[in-house]
Amino acid sequence: MLELNGTFPIRITVRFSFFAVLGLLVCMDKDGTALMCAASCMLHELGHIAVMLIEHRPPDSVTLYGGGIHISGGSTSFPAAAAGVTVNIMLFVVLGIIPWENPQIRLWGTVNLLTALFNLLPIGELDGKLLVDKALIHILSPVNAARLSDIIEKTVVIVIIPCVIMLVLAGYMNFSAVIFLIYVFAVEFLEKI
Repeated sequence: MLELNGTFPIRITVRFSFFAVLGLLVCMDKDGTALMCAASCMLHELGHIAVMLIEHRPPDSVTLYGGGIHISGGSTSFPAAAAGVTVNIMLFVVLGIIPWENPQIRLWGTVNLLTALFNLLPIGELDGKLLVDKALIHILSPVNAARLSDIIEKTVVIVIIPCVIMLVLAGYMNFSAVIFLIYVFAVEFLEKI
């Protein structure tokens, strides 16, 4: 485990599992998207951190681990929660829609769109869950908001799991789909045990 402290106000921890998973993905990567995915995720999290710094409520720490990047503490405002997805959508617009001559640039735009869509899912600790919860709390009582949020999360999981399984079995999705399926399963079921 590597920790960067010192004068930077946010403690950054990089766990061995981060490098292990990144190395595995790079080794298995046939079309050059693993590093694009990693860059999209990093920029996504930097979007959150930038808004937290603007709001003068920076995170306490950022941990890079095998399952992704986790920000602890800091602002949980709607703008801070939406900032990561906003960065990915802006990158998609600039990189994916403009007719660049290099197809890799457009591919990175598509990777950013997929990163945004994944993070908008209202499950687990993804941004979509926080955004749905914040929206519901403004229109419903806290009890009803929590109930509806739970129903939305369970419905999304019930729809996603069979879809991902069918796509993997049909050959339309690859190893990352299996990782996604395991993530959804772990978040939805194992954390409640």
